[in-house]
Amino acid sequence: MPITKPATIDDYIAVFPLQAQKGLEQIRSIVKKTVPGAEEAISYGIPAFNINGSYLLYFAGYKKHISIYPVPSGNKEFEKDFAPYITSGKGTIQFPLDKPIPVSLVTKIVKFRLKENEAKTKSKMVVAKKSNGKVDVKYHNDGSIWAKGKMVKDAQEGYWEWYRKDGVIMRSVHFQKGKQTGEWTTYDKKGKIYKVTKMK
Repeated sequence: MPITKPATIDDYIAVFPLQAQKGLEQIRSIVKKTVPGAEEAISYGIPAFNINGSYLLYFAGYKKHISIYPVPSGNKEFEKDFAPYITSGKGTIQFPLDKPIPVSLVTKIVKFRLKENEAKTKSKMVVAKKSNGKVDVKYHNDGSIWAKGKMVKDAQEGYWEWYRKDGVIMRSVHFQKGKQTGEWTTYDKKGKIYKVTKMK
């Protein structure tokens, strides 16, 4: 069983039996190879990968299997791939420890999740532009974009992004009637996720 509150994915994996460790490390390796920019994290007490300010994939170890989620349950493209495995309506798939990890299938799932994530990120600003709210764009002194998001009655609302002068994203945040809410993501100078803070 994993420790109560692992600080890192290494901590999480270390407490499992060797066979489970190998499977968990393999899942981890597949994700990192498929999405080099993904950032490791511990969320809800289990390993996770984040990209573009949102989670990409979770995975967890159990006595007889390893689960990953979310997966595209109900998607015809994956029906044959998922047939040999136990899945749930909540988008989880189980890989038994007594069988090899299906590398090609895990890779396919990760790529699918990446496309979903990228589409979600792009749609956030599109939704803001199509809403009745005013889309506000703020600029640095040199004319480059500093921040953009939706304004409703002079209050920040929904998804906002802040940028450095070189155009690299600095922070992505959420507002509800001008108040901080949801996940606030801070990025490093290269645009990689540095920290995710959940607002109360």
